[in-house]
Amino acid sequence: MTKDELLAKVHTSIDAQQAKLEELRQKAVTESHEALADIQAAIASLEPKLEETKAKAAEITEIADDKWEEVQESLEAGWHEAAAKLEEGWNSLTSSIKAFFAPDENKPS
Repeated sequence: MTKDELLAKVHTSIDAQQAKLEELRQKAVTESHEALADIQAAIASLEPKLEETKAKAAEITEIADDKWEEVQESLEAGWHEAAAKLEEGWNSLTSSIKAFFAPDENKPS
């Protein structure tokens, strides 16, 4: 994978995760006090993982093109590890928070 291909993949993932986190923040505005505590805990857990992912993207960006082949494997591995941690964070959310992302007809009343 080229540096540009990896960066495109990284930025697409970051944008998607950031959109999910922003949606979660918006949901926090309208939810009950009990749900709000769960949402705030989820945000607090996910934000550092997203920041770690952004740091990996910055690390990739800063690598000179002529050094890419020397560090490609370790940077790709670092990216996959950071992305897996972020995905694991999303997957471990409580079912009450996951319900916020379900279509309206599937949301608990």
